[in-house]
Amino acid sequence: MVLTLLLAQIPKYNPNGVWESESGSQYELVLNGSDLHVKLVPGSNPKFLQYEVDTKNQEEVNTYKGTGFFVAKMDTGKECKLSTEWQFVVVSPERIIGITTSITADQNTCEVKEKSQTQLDLKKKK
Repeated sequence: MVLTLLLAQIPKYNPNGVWESESGSQYELVLNGSDLHVKLVPGSNPKFLQYEVDTKNQEEVNTYKGTGFFVAKMDTGKECKLSTEWQFVVVSPERIIGITTSITADQNTCEVKEKSQTQLDLKKKK
């Protein structure tokens, strides 16, 4: 009974809007039912030409997980389309924290050399 009351008190935050990472990249989040689409705001990061992730609300409130892709412009000028995974929590109306895939790819062939997880920290822009 106490656990139910504690869980019922966690407010559901609205993730819709534009969010900004520490590096300055901006992402537009659009919630449709339990599906949350993440899309890079064009021009907010010169390294990424495109970035899209489809996430789904998990069992815990404000928690999302999903997969997608990004198109990175390599130093050689080559464009590489790579897959990514996001898992995050909307911890307040102004902040999202979680983890995302970090990829090191070959500059010429786009072959993935290293894949790891990196901290995701977004702040509400508008």
